[in-house]
Amino acid sequence: MKRRLYLSSSSPRRKELLDQAGIQFDLVNAPVEETGLPNESPESFVLRMAVEKALSGFNKVPGKDVWVLGSDTIILKDGKVFGKPKHKMDAYRMLMSFSGETHTVMTSIAIVNDGAVYSDVCQTKVFFRSISDSEFEQYWATGEAEDKAGAYGIQGQAAKFIEKIEGNYSAVMGLPLYELDKLLKESNFYSE
Repeated sequence: MKRRLYLSSSSPRRKELLDQAGIQFDLVNAPVEETGLPNESPESFVLRMAVEKALSGFNKVPGKDVWVLGSDTIILKDGKVFGKPKHKMDAYRMLMSFSGETHTVMTSIAIVNDGAVYSDVCQTKVFFRSISDSEFEQYWATGEAEDKAGAYGIQGQAAKFIEKIEGNYSAVMGLPLYELDKLLKESNFYSE
């Protein structure tokens, strides 16, 4: 494949998933301010973040015939959005609210190519078993909770808390590969 994708993200999980999918890519550093707008729905917010990240990256890459990918992940439970924890007690609050309950992971993707925007939002239900305080303490000590939406990563030691999911596993990790493949086809990334 002659074309190359640019990933507008610093997420090691998104890099790992693109590698897993066999997609060659370059990184572009183009951070955006991740602040919700008044009355913005969670789905609108997560989609807007992916689009803004892709556009910001697109504006930093020379040339027009490039493809830039942006993505964002949030967790939604009982109408509340859960981002990355600010500290240990914040992580505790998040994980205990998921304990024995179900929540939704929303991951958005956006591809910008020559001014056109292709985007999608993937929603996955995640079912947690009950978590004890001592299990939380052990998990916190791993350091995994600190930089992840909802204070956990499905691909790490928190996997033992997850009874099942309904939806896309790679989306819970941070990049829905099935939806990404669809958008790459739609944007003519694969065509010669």
